[in-house]
Amino acid sequence: MELVVLGSSGAFPAAGGAAAGYLLRHDGFRVWVDAGTGTFANLQLEMAYDEVDAVLVTHEHVDHCIDLYPVYIARLFHPEPLPPLPLFAPKGVFERLAALEDAQGVEEMRRIFDVHEIESGQEFEVGPFSVRTRLLPHWVPNLGMRFEANGTSLVYTGDTGPTDELPELARGADLLVSEASWLDVREGRDPYHLTGTQAGEHAAQAGAGRLLLSHFWPGSDRGTSAEQASAAFDGEVLLASEGSRHEVKP
Repeated sequence: MELVVLGSSGAFPAAGGAAAGYLLRHDGFRVWVDAGTGTFANLQLEMAYDEVDAVLVTHEHVDHCIDLYPVYIARLFHPEPLPPLPLFAPKGVFERLAALEDAQGVEEMRRIFDVHEIESGQEFEVGPFSVRTRLLPHWVPNLGMRFEANGTSLVYTGDTGPTDELPELARGADLLVSEASWLDVREGRDPYHLTGTQAGEHAAQAGAGRLLLSHFWPGSDRGTSAEQASAAFDGEVLLASEGSRHEVKP
């Protein structure tokens, strides 16, 4: 199993970067996980856009799903008809995308995407991957996802605040990909994102093998996030960056 980072920024892309997005590959099957701003361009550095086998989206915030729109346009005007692209996402994601189009456009979108609306706790298969989900705290429903294939496991938080649900989902995972939006905890701020310290604490509680920090606020010091996480987690701490590649192994 290989993970390629397509975007590592939270909320909006840092200069030259992209918002949340990842390419997960195994046995020739290619899954695009979260389609944040700018990730479609980076995806095409890895493959042709019509070679993606499925898309999974954690939640409806645009920094995780807005690049589904250029996918729709590209596939709509492809020289030859393409089969519907499987899209697995919680309720609200397709509706957010459809709001960008008129009634005719929405009907075209329904032909372009084969929409599978998933719920918290749901388990399903996508190519060689077994996927488990769990609701993690955010302003809108966000599904943390656990991917398993051939004895290896990767867990991705999407956007989340501190929660006991995350260590349960990530129990014994080979790689935990965790958001690390903040550098500190501030009074009055909603608890719907993590610091590097909190990401490290969750990884330690889960007994994860390695921790990959991502979803950084643009302009923040990523090295500080890594130091925070390393103080709370004894395993290897990695920093996501656009184009970085991470083999998932026991």
